[in-house]
Amino acid sequence: MKSKHKEVMKKQLFSIMLVLVMVIGVMPFNVFAEDIGSGSSQSENYGEFIDGEQVISDMIERNGVYAHPRIIMSEEKFAKLKTSIGDDSVTGILLEKLRGEADRHMNEPVCQYEIPDGIRLLETSKRIQRRVAALAMAYNIFGDEKYAQRCYAELEAACNFKDWNPRHFLDTAEMSTAFAFGYDWLYHWMNDDQRAFLRKNMIEKGLTQVMDDYEDRPRTRTYRWYQDYPGDNWKLVCNGSMSMAALAIGDEADAGNIASEVLTYAYKESYAFVRRAYSAKDGTYSEGLGYWDYATYYLGLYSSALTSAAGTDYGLADYEGLRKSVDFVRYMSSNTPKSFSFGDDRESRDTGWAVFLWLAEYYQSYDIASTRLKKIENDSFNYLDLLWIDEEKTPDSASDSPTDWGEVGASNASFRNTWDESGIVAALHVGTNNYKYHGHYDLGSFYIESNGARFFTDLGNENYELENRLYSYRIRAEGHNTLAINPSQDLDQQEGAECLISNFSSGNEAYAVTDLTNAYEQSGAESVIRGLKMIKDKQCVIIQDEISLDSPGEIYWFAHTKGQIDVADDGRSAVVTVGSDKMWVEIISDGGEFTVMNAELLPTSLPVPNQTDNSEYRKLAVHLTNTQDATISVACIPLKNGEAQPSWMPSVKAISEWTPRTIAGDVNSDGTFNIADAVALQKWLLGVPDITLADWKAGNFCNDNRLDIFDLCLMKRELLHQVR
Repeated sequence: MKSKHKEVMKKQLFSIMLVLVMVIGVMPFNVFAEDIGSGSSQSENYGEFIDGEQVISDMIERNGVYAHPRIIMSEEKFAKLKTSIGDDSVTGILLEKLRGEADRHMNEPVCQYEIPDGIRLLETSKRIQRRVAALAMAYNIFGDEKYAQRCYAELEAACNFKDWNPRHFLDTAEMSTAFAFGYDWLYHWMNDDQRAFLRKNMIEKGLTQVMDDYEDRPRTRTYRWYQDYPGDNWKLVCNGSMSMAALAIGDEADAGNIASEVLTYAYKESYAFVRRAYSAKDGTYSEGLGYWDYATYYLGLYSSALTSAAGTDYGLADYEGLRKSVDFVRYMSSNTPKSFSFGDDRESRDTGWAVFLWLAEYYQSYDIASTRLKKIENDSFNYLDLLWIDEEKTPDSASDSPTDWGEVGASNASFRNTWDESGIVAALHVGTNNYKYHGHYDLGSFYIESNGARFFTDLGNENYELENRLYSYRIRAEGHNTLAINPSQDLDQQEGAECLISNFSSGNEAYAVTDLTNAYEQSGAESVIRGLKMIKDKQCVIIQDEISLDSPGEIYWFAHTKGQIDVADDGRSAVVTVGSDKMWVEIISDGGEFTVMNAELLPTSLPVPNQTDNSEYRKLAVHLTNTQDATISVACIPLKNGEAQPSWMPSVKAISEWTPRTIAGDVNSDGTFNIADAVALQKWLLGVPDITLADWKAGNFCNDNRLDIFDLCLMKRELLHQVR
């Protein structure tokens, strides 16, 4: 900073320090800087990649030729796990569960080639993978040869399949993962003929098949996943699995050439996809939470295998959007934790996933692992746990985290009054309607859970083979907790519509606002604004819609539940009961009444036979007719034991009057605090008009485009230095 400003800075130093304290006190955990150079395409920046030949060379240099195990596990890792046999640690508990699972497999017949739906061998491939992993690990940890013999029998049977169903390539991918584990972890138990037999099949049924996909040769496939752009979870599942198989046999004379080619193709597209799929803005994964798990655990296997074999993953997973996706999963789940299941996810999926153990290690941020550790302690088991667990580096519980998550321009937001299961949690989902990549027409959907009871939920996925699935109840907007406007046989939200968070504020009265007009413009909407607010000290959630149509029309408001719904005689309030928990729901705006409807298509919708049975759900509905302008504001408050209704209800306030908490100078009047706000704050404090973003960057403040407490400390240090 220029010397002529030093005297001004001295006079204002006390004010700066005061404001720094204020900022640290009010700043939410997830506050990010404005995008810099957002017009550039990061997705095609492949970084510094070393080709497959170099990967194999690095692997041999690190381990030696024919050195096994090297696919995620090593002799040292197996030896360390052995030290926990019989103890009461989390690892010890997992080992006993592993032994039990391996023992169960001993009495099961080997898997058969089965394609029950005429398309997928996938469940067989997954079953073989789980068996091989459990049995091969049990052999290496417990030393009983019976596990190795049973494991090889499973692999041998799969070698005798006519193929691994490359038509639906996920099936080949999952099977190749099983063979990567089996070949590597049983290497020293097998003889030369057994190794050669497995290797021959890995090449013919796996690596050769994927090269057809990489080079786009004529072939029969349900989905040309490698050429698809931007692509989906197949990019990481297929590339990750085939890379593990290549790493397992890449130092063998008959496999080296094709293995190096596979490693080259797989890495290039995987690196790019990671940077397309995990939002740099807030970590939102493009296909929802369920597919986040599938894609991310394969990314974890892929990265771990590269690191164990070659010493590095060459930057594959080193991406801030992936790191932020941990928050995406955690905040778009309830406190139990169960998912808020937008898109092609199962309803209320358990989100305490094993892959968090890998992410904790990769990012050296061990609080990430706490959710999974709690699940393990509550009797959950996955063989992946033993690949990644390290109790010496995992805390007993996560550090205190902010209760609000979201930002302007993001795709999701959530709020809670506490992280305890007894708390109330609400979330709002927006983003982009993209049916091809596992999206539903669910923009504006909300979810509410209190005391572990899910009051308003999503119904989950629909059968992929359903004829006219696009128009089925679970896909349409009417099957979600959002609006239907002037319903007809057409889609009730616009395909490709993008609706993001347009306003966000944390605090006691925390809220997120979105403009849904793009989604409903085809239905005759001029303006549709939805806001979700949580008033924490009152445990109250408000869902408010402000709607203007181009002419009088029909509007539906929907909220789905598995609970019992009892509507008051005047229709203005209802009580939803889930188990022993109750929630009061009241229309606090003028006009409109509640009714209870079945979770089924409206009479105006296209009939779709053979849909999933939705009879366990009901929906609370508000139906307005001959309406052009409307405000629908609904307040939801959990009832305490013995309460017939709440002792307090909020009043209606226009969404435009929902105001965030601000700090001096109104420099963050949009409810956020980012680099631009910091620059404005300094200008206001110092009266210095020529402080620029470049000055901040030069001072190493927020050099990761994120403003956090560490950056503020740097700012404080720099300011103190400048005035001396």
